Amino acid sequence: MKHTIVFHSINLAKKMRKAIGLKLGNPPVSYSQSSALLAIDSQKEISQREIASRLHLQPASVVSLIDELERLKLVLRKPTSFDRRKYNITLTPEGKTLACKIRREASQLENFLREKLGSNEAEKFFLTVGDISSYIDEWQERVKTTKTTKGGEYEISGAKRHLAA
Repeated sequence: MKHTIVFHSINLAKKMRKAIGLKLGNPPVSYSQSSALLAIDSQKEISQREIASRLHLQPASVVSLIDELERLKLVLRKPTSFDRRKYNITLTPEGKTLACKIRREASQLENFLREKLGSNEAEKFFLTVGDISSYIDEWQERVKTTKTTKGGEYEISGAKRHLAA
């Protein structure tokens, strides 16, 4: 796929993750885990529901994300005083150290890229990325109306009949 926006964007995201060392850390963490650590670090206490909202994830996905961060000893779940079914999430000292490292590495790369791009190119980049994000939302809405859900997967109506013929 020589010149595709989709695959170039995916490749760029991979390069950025590698450049700031997310997968090379100790422990190695994913983009979602890193984002969760930064969201938690930005608050004294934060609920799983708030994390889900900030990261644009389903609450059920955040439960497994927090389970893994807890297993890595990066976060603690603390029951709230008003509802024992709900938890506030806080960083452990190790989690704070890792969040600080992630923030520092990302900031250094950000500063380097802004220096190389200059303010005009950086502004164009943000506008273009914003446009692409909106277009993806529009495309997903369009696809949603032309596809039906069956067995948890998207299926184009009549596609199987056409392929089987």
